[in-house]
Amino acid sequence: MSHIVARHRHSTIYPVSYTLGKHLALFQCPDCQCNKSSTTKPYGPLHPLPIPNQHGDSIAIDFIGPLPEDRGHNCIITFTDRLGSNIQLVLTHTDIMAEDLAYLFFNKWYCENGLPSDIISDRNKLFMSRFWKALHKLTSIKLKLSMAYHPETDGASEQMNKTVNQALCYHIECNQLGWVCALLHVHFDMMNTVNKSTGFTPFQLCFGRSPRIIPPLVPAKTSATVTDINAWHVIRHLETDVLEAQDNLLKAKISQSFQKNKHCMLKFPFSIGSCVWLSMLHRHKEYMAKGEKQVAKFMPCYDGPYTITDVDEEHSTVTLDLPNSLNICPTFHTSEVLPYIESDISLFPTCCFEEPKPIITDIGNEEYYIERILDARHHGQGFQYLVHWHGYSQEHDKWLPGSKLQDCKALNDWLASQGGSA
Repeated sequence: MSHIVARHRHSTIYPVSYTLGKHLALFQCPDCQCNKSSTTKPYGPLHPLPIPNQHGDSIAIDFIGPLPEDRGHNCIITFTDRLGSNIQLVLTHTDIMAEDLAYLFFNKWYCENGLPSDIISDRNKLFMSRFWKALHKLTSIKLKLSMAYHPETDGASEQMNKTVNQALCYHIECNQLGWVCALLHVHFDMMNTVNKSTGFTPFQLCFGRSPRIIPPLVPAKTSATVTDINAWHVIRHLETDVLEAQDNLLKAKISQSFQKNKHCMLKFPFSIGSCVWLSMLHRHKEYMAKGEKQVAKFMPCYDGPYTITDVDEEHSTVTLDLPNSLNICPTFHTSEVLPYIESDISLFPTCCFEEPKPIITDIGNEEYYIERILDARHHGQGFQYLVHWHGYSQEHDKWLPGSKLQDCKALNDWLASQGGSA
C-alpha cells in the first residue's frame, strides 16, 4: 500500500446468528477459528532422525544461558554426540561471536573426536551467521537447523540442557554462584551414567570400559605382560557395544514414534496455495514483552490466515508467506498450524469482506483508508503503529512508521485513548 489517507471510519458490529447448524457455523466463523483453542489432535507424525553409524558422526550443539556471572562466564555450550558416546560442556559468554564459537568447536570437539558429518542445532543467530555457514560449506558438514517452535528436532541437546540444569542446582550456593567449579563434576557424572535409550554409559561407548571410581577390592596382578592383552578382543567388545547401542536407539525411536503418533493426525491436508491459521502459543511473549498490562488469556489462539508457499509431507512441514515480516523462520511443523475453513456466507454474511478498490490519485498513487490503530511498538528512535485498513480483514494489518501517519485522525484517537503517549 504505497500511499495512506489518514481518515478514520467507524465500523459497525453485527451479532453472529446462532443457527441450527451452530457447531459447523462456529467452526467456520473466522473469529471462532482465530480465538478458540483446537480440540483436535495436532497434524503430523513423529519423524525421528536417523541413527548415526558411529560415534562422532552426528552431534547436537546448544546453549545454556544466560546464567549468573561466575568467574567471567555466564553461558555453557553443550556438544552432544547423538550416539551417546560423548558429551562436552564448554564455558563461554553470551556475547560470543561466530568466530569464537568455531574456535571452541575446533579445540573442544574436533581435536578430541574428529570432524562430524552433520550438526543439529536451533536457529541461534550464531548458527545463522554467514561465517558459520561458510565454515560448514568448507568442511562439508551438513548443518541441520530446527524449525520455529519445534524443539523436538534438537531433542538430544534439549534433554542434555535439562539434565545439566538439574544437576547444577545441587551444587550452587544460595547466591547461585559456584556452578563453574561444579561443571567438571557434573560432566564426569553424566559421562558415567547409563543412558536409558542406548543402555550404556558414554564412557563405555567411547573407551570400551567404565572409569575406575574406587580402588579395586582385589589388587591387580602385576605379572601380566603386553602379550597377555588381547587387543582384538577389546576392539570386538567395543564394536559390539556400539552395535547394541544402535539397536537400543532404534528400539527407543520406534517406541517413541508409536506413542507420539497415538496423539497425532497422520493425514497431510495441506497444499501450496491453501491458507492456514498459525498458532500463537509460543509467540505470546512477543506481545507480553512490552511491559503493558496484558494477559495471555486474552491473546488469540491463532493468527492469520497465511498462504502456504511450500510443503514437505515427508517431514510434515509447511512454509508460509508472512507479509508482516515476523522475525521467525517461515517454515513450521504441521502441529503449529490449522487448516483455514472458508466462511459460509449464508450463515455469516458479515464475515465476507468485499475489499474496496483503492483510490487512484492524479499522480498514480493508491490511497487506502485507515479504520483504526491497533497497537504500537518501539522501532529505532521512534514508534511503529499497527494499522487496520477499512474494508480489509486482519491479515492485511500492517506496521507503519509514525512518520507516515502525520495528521492522522485514527492515530490521534488512539493516542488519546492511551493517555496521549504511545
